[in-house]
Amino acid sequence: MKETTSQKNPEISALVSPGLSNRTKRMYRRRGLSNLLKMGHCAPTVMQTLLDLGNTKEEWLVRMTAGLPGGIGSTGFECGGITSPLIQFGLEFGLRAKDDGLPTVIYAGHDYLRRFQKCHNSLLCQDILGDRRVPLPCIKVARHAPELYIQTRCKDNPEAISVETRDAFRLLYTHFSANGFHCAHAVLNHLRDTVPVTRELLDGTSGFIGGTAFKGLTCSAFTAGLMAVGLKLGEIEDSYSRVTRMLATMIVGGNALADHMNKFNRLLNIGHRMSKWFTKEFGSTLCKEITQCDFSSMGDVHRYIDNDSVTTCRNLAEKVANQAQRIIDQKGIGF
Repeated sequence: MKETTSQKNPEISALVSPGLSNRTKRMYRRRGLSNLLKMGHCAPTVMQTLLDLGNTKEEWLVRMTAGLPGGIGSTGFECGGITSPLIQFGLEFGLRAKDDGLPTVIYAGHDYLRRFQKCHNSLLCQDILGDRRVPLPCIKVARHAPELYIQTRCKDNPEAISVETRDAFRLLYTHFSANGFHCAHAVLNHLRDTVPVTRELLDGTSGFIGGTAFKGLTCSAFTAGLMAVGLKLGEIEDSYSRVTRMLATMIVGGNALADHMNKFNRLLNIGHRMSKWFTKEFGSTLCKEITQCDFSSMGDVHRYIDNDSVTTCRNLAEKVANQAQRIIDQKGIGF
């Protein structure tokens, strides 16, 4: 794992401007569509496009997203047009904090989520796709995510989080820091003998805390476990003809998500089975349902702290890491 797009690439900085020209937007959208047509899934496509814009080749970042399409393990929750940009914000900002003590990646993540919501009317894959057989809305996601990312990255965004919510987030983050806990990092550190836990990997996953930037969405420990499996077992699809075949299979009602149809499908299916295991163990893949807390509420954060729920989350992260290790050891076979 080397230094990445947002760390050491003057090319992407040259593309960033407060206002993107229509020509630049068209270029971003063409690249996003082209990548979608040869990769076939949202999260890897968006990650590849962001890497292309930075003129970098970091295949580990694409493999890391292999199990995230379909709303992180095909659960229908956060769209891949959200998760890949959040990884990139993490690579740029890590856990470096603003003056108020809250990491910049949380502000950037919330600003991006606001833009994404406005563009697609939801953050969730299941809402964006609806009951469509053919995922046509994914085209818009793939085409627009790069410009939403750039627009977010090129501005300071303190207004992305209200004062009341900011205070609650800051209290929770301070509590996590005092206890040496970060949802995603806890999983990765348990797996350090299997997955190289580099500074880049920790930075890239820094926004996955408290259910995606404290939003209470998909448990960030589950997300990190799935990312780790992707890093070890993921393969990259790069074929227009194979994606065309997959789309044709969708149209006629066949099993377009079978492992052999697309190189990302295997991780997508492993991720879905992993989500079933996780739900059986913990009742839900959603942080807010597991913790019974809304992290934007000061009262709920105090309750989380008073109940020593960080210990519960730490134990959960260890179980996720152990399951991810089993999947990796078995190369996904029989899981």
